Amino acid sequence: MGKIVVIGSINMDISTELHDLPQIGETIKGSNVGISPGGKGANQAVAAAKLGGDVMMVGMIGDDAFGADALANLNSHCIDVTNVWTVSETTGLAMILRENGDNRIIVAPGANNAWPDELPLETIIANASILLLQNEIPFTVTEKAVDIARLYDVPTIFDPAPVDQFPLSFLRKITYLTPNETEFKQLPEDILQDETKAVLVTQGKNGVEVHDESGVNHVSAFPVDVADSTGAGDTFNGAFAVALTSGKTVQDAVQDAVAFANQAAALSTTKIGAQTGMPKLSEIEESGT
Repeated sequence: MGKIVVIGSINMDISTELHDLPQIGETIKGSNVGISPGGKGANQAVAAAKLGGDVMMVGMIGDDAFGADALANLNSHCIDVTNVWTVSETTGLAMILRENGDNRIIVAPGANNAWPDELPLETIIANASILLLQNEIPFTVTEKAVDIARLYDVPTIFDPAPVDQFPLSFLRKITYLTPNETEFKQLPEDILQDETKAVLVTQGKNGVEVHDESGVNHVSAFPVDVADSTGAGDTFNGAFAVALTSGKTVQDAVQDAVAFANQAAALSTTKIGAQTGMPKLSEIEESGT
């Protein structure tokens, strides 16, 4: 199995349940407080590692207790953290307010925005089998990583979340682009060209639309009873990377890899929590196809 290099965000998530949102100057009580590892980069790294992937995480944490916890969590999943650097910032935090079934999320990027210019990205990426990226770190870092990957013929997966006004020239450098339906509508048209093998539009319970040189093909979702969809998209991306690096697809055909990723993402929704809900490879095998 090839090396999966994930370059992205590392957060700690703090969540609480509220009956009503506070007014200006008001203090109210919360309940069911939870503190758990997060960040799209770290989530996707954990998803891939739990499925047996050989994963390296590249990212930034702060020199605080949350940073130590985030690092310990990555280590617990046997993820290579050689290139997780500690900087003099606070670790990225996502503060999640749950009120009557709705979520309101405040993200403080902290260390995720503190990427020095002199990082050895070329050495890291040159030895990768696939590069997995999101949009929760400075775009300049992501763009540089993609350019290095092209130089060394390393395939790239880019999850364009949170969606932004990405240059078309950048998107066309991506090997596999994985937007959801909403994000896809906000991206430029005519993304596909020679460098881009496929755009995979994830549609939750409706499966995935695969846009490639053959046209548009649909891969059905894996049917499950959903308990919590948090982290399903990150599971899909991590699982897709594992599929590509373990021979679950052939050149110019991604349907088998998408089917595997769909199954992993679906199983992740049967449990509560993002990383805690992500399945192990044994669970995929036990669930059948």
